This record gives sequence, structure tokens and C-alpha cells, in this order.
Amino acid sequence: MSTHVIYARKSTESDDRQVLSIDSQIQELKLVALRQGLVVSDVLTEARSAKAPGRLVFDQLMRRVDRGEVGSILCWKADRLARNHADTGRVLQALADHRLQSVITPDRTYTGDGNDRFMAGFEFGVATKFIDDLRANIKRGMRARRERGWPSYRPPIGYLEERGTKETIKDPLRFDLVRRLWDMLLSGAMRPSQIAKYANDELGLRTPKSSHAGGNLIQVQLVYKIFKSRFYLGLPLHRATGETWTGRWPAMVTQEEFDRAQEILGRSSRPRPSKHEFAYSGMLRCGQCQGVLTPELHPRPNGKTYLYYRCRGRLAPRHCTAPALPEHVFETQILNDLRRLAVPPETGQWILENLRRDLSRDKARHETTRHSLRAALAATEQEWGRLVTMKQRDQIDDETFEPRRADLQARKASLRQKLTQPASTTEQLVDRAAEILEFSATAPAAFLKAKDDPVGRRQILQAVSSNWIVEDKKCVYLAKEPFSFLSGGGSNIHCLSVAKDLRRWLQKAAYFPPLPRFTNEPRETAPHAA
Repeated sequence: MSTHVIYARKSTESDDRQVLSIDSQIQELKLVALRQGLVVSDVLTEARSAKAPGRLVFDQLMRRVDRGEVGSILCWKADRLARNHADTGRVLQALADHRLQSVITPDRTYTGDGNDRFMAGFEFGVATKFIDDLRANIKRGMRARRERGWPSYRPPIGYLEERGTKETIKDPLRFDLVRRLWDMLLSGAMRPSQIAKYANDELGLRTPKSSHAGGNLIQVQLVYKIFKSRFYLGLPLHRATGETWTGRWPAMVTQEEFDRAQEILGRSSRPRPSKHEFAYSGMLRCGQCQGVLTPELHPRPNGKTYLYYRCRGRLAPRHCTAPALPEHVFETQILNDLRRLAVPPETGQWILENLRRDLSRDKARHETTRHSLRAALAATEQEWGRLVTMKQRDQIDDETFEPRRADLQARKASLRQKLTQPASTTEQLVDRAAEILEFSATAPAAFLKAKDDPVGRRQILQAVSSNWIVEDKKCVYLAKEPFSFLSGGGSNIHCLSVAKDLRRWLQKAAYFPPLPRFTNEPRETAPHAA
């Protein structure tokens, strides 16, 4: 006795929106079985697209057919069984070998007869062609959106898709908050795990709500995803082709900021979360063995607790003998160095006036830079044209063409973005210099005030220095530009030299790292007048 099985399938994708629901298919097929006097032994259902092989229920059904356990399959239409060549071949071959007696639909019955198999193959082919056309149309539409500068997917947190025009715009509630997360990372004030906590507890940031999900807390994984995404740069990467394309939405970060963020995230010595918050954890290295110094709390019988930074190299196999560095000794050194960087108000005012005068004389600088960028873009366009011509003439193969194509596309996108960015004016550069001088003047007092704020102290130290090496309870480090120009302070400062160095730095620097902000922080009294 032949076994008859009902197979009902409906995909959640757009190509099956007009198909009957699974329950409706089962009801109609049971009526077909009743009219033909067939006894249905089993009903199989599946909610998955048939555009590619790999359906679990269908595979189980065909294995039963191969074992001779199924005589006929009832389905709403032939495309419910197969919409790809692999599954089509399995069904047609089973009919040809008479392992499957028939495929029954409400319209007709397909048997192992040559004409029936021809008609079944035609129906399966139409279904497969529909999928091929649909895939081509979707890819064409996605490619057209990229060419217009818009993504074909939902934008990440910080952006929204405008319903009417389908254009990507700033999220008025979240854009500035996400930018603050970038500032926290770039300033070195927080690790990604701390940034996630800061976003949830301090900013109240939540994921955008949709019809199915959203409104959730910011997880650490999402923070890493944000900092790795080129979408915020305005130059996303197409995964399938490796091509960089230019988005028309407002970028949240510059190329230099994005590159800096990748350097920070790529540090192998990034400190791990701990129960206690230590200001300099993961920053200090031993001058003898280059090991990382770890903080240790030592309580005393009098109730006081002292903090030391000790080299991990003291453990086997290195057995480093470097002495521990008391935190108060290190902070005393830092405070004295910050005071040497402080510029008195009169000196700072003279430097700014001199800087404004010199920058005003250099008005041709902006146009020279833009002319250089336009020339570079024109040369890249010519190189692109020559590459396409060589490909059309079969002078290069695909293996050579694809990497060059991706490289030129990325270069063009980057140059176009730089040309669209407005150049800094003289007043903007002077304001930046004023911010630096103001920070140098208020940093010592802010460092003293941040006694119970390890994040604030760490932020100040990372703003002015890097590469901290400890030897004999003394730390040697590099002063970052432009603070390295200010070393000396007070009457020892060379005002003209500082003005020239600041001017050179402002003109060449493509990225200005964010500085910690202090509210109403007093200046320390300078030891000498300018």
C-alpha cells in the first residue's frame, strides 16, 4: 500500500507573501486527498525558503523516499517542493527511478512518465527562474542605492532611515550620545567595558526600538561593533566585493579619528576589567623586563591603605628585581611635570596674538592643500580609466584586476570625502591653540582635585604623554605634541619658538585629539611672570 505524505511550506521572505498559509495549504490538500480517495499518513510542514539546498524537513522527506517509505507527495504547487536545481534534480530523479510514484497538486499529478516529468521540470524551472530574477533585481536595487550614496540595510545606532525618502539622517536623540562614546575612547579615559556602563548609567542610551525588538541596554559587544564600523566614517565597505563606497549621510568621525580608534582597540596590553578602579592600570611598563606593572593594595594596621605598581616579571621565569612604584610618588612626579607645562596667562595671550598674525598671512595654505587633493583625485580617476581599458582589452586577468579595483575605489572615496570637508579657518585654529594653552594652565589644579577620580587622572596623563617606562621608582615618558613644545613653563619658556611650533603643528595635524574638559577649574599661580 502506497504511503501518501502532505508537504506544506511557506517562506517568511517577500517572494512567498502571496502564497497560502501553511494551515490553508494543509486544508486544501486534505480535500484533494479526500476527492482522490487517498489516505494521508503524515503531514510535514516547513517555514523556510527553498531558494538554496539545506531544508531539514525536505531532506528528511527525500531520505524516506529513497528508502521506499513514501509513495506520493501532496503539495500546493510544485514550487513548494523545490526552487533550486539541486532539490529539483532529487525530485525528478526519484520520479524517473520510480522510487516516488507521483507528486500531486490541486491542478495536476506528476508521475514517472516522460511527459509528466517534462512538465514537472518546466514548473520547477519557472520557480527557479523566478528566484534568479528576484535575486538579480534585489542586487540591482542594492547596487543602485549604494551608487546614490545610501545603504541598503538599517543604519546603526546614531542614525535613522527617513520613512518618506528612505535617506539616512542623524538620530536626533542618539547621534550626539554615540559621538560622546567615541570621544571617551579616543581620549583614553575609558575602556570599552566602562564605556558600555557609562552609556547605560550616565547617558541613558538605549538601542532604537522597532516593531520586534529594541529599547535594550548597550552591551559591550555593541560598543566594539560601533568602534569597528566604517559606517560612522561615511566610507562603508561592501563585504561581497571589498569595495569602499561613499555615503551621503553626515559622518560622525574623521578618518584620523577612526584610525586612532582601531589602534586603541588593537592594543594587546589593553587592561581587563577589575573590581577596583586603578588610575594607571595597564599603562606602566617595567624598564628592566618591559613587563606590565600591576596595581597592588597594601592595608596597614593603622587602617590606611597604600597602592603600589609592581612588575609582573617578578614571577617565574623572568624573576624581575625592579622595585615597586608607590602611586603617591608617581603622582608627585606627574604633578610637578604638569606644572612645568603650565603657561602663564600673559605668555599665552602673546602666543595667541603672534599665532593669529602668522596664520592670517598664510591664506594660500588652504587652497594649496585642496589643489593637491584635486590633483590626486584626477590622477586616481585616470588610473582607474586605464585599469578598466586594460581589462576590456583582456590585458590583465581577474586576479590582478580585483585588488587594484578595490584599492582605487577606496582611494577615490577617501579623497572625495576630504574634499567635501571644510578647511579649518584661522580663528578655528587659534581657538584650538587657546584650548591647549588653557588646558596646560588648569591641568595641575584639576589633577589635584581629581584625587578620588581615577578616570580623571588617567585622562589628564594620557592627554599629555605616552610610553610610560618605570625605572628605580621614577617614570620616564614621552610628552605628546603640542605639549612637548611647552616644556619649561614660566620665565623659561621661549614664546616665539612655542608660537612657531604650534603653528607648524596646527597646519600639519589632520586630527586633534579631544582634551579633558574641566568646569570652572582655577589656575595655579605661576612661579614667575612671563
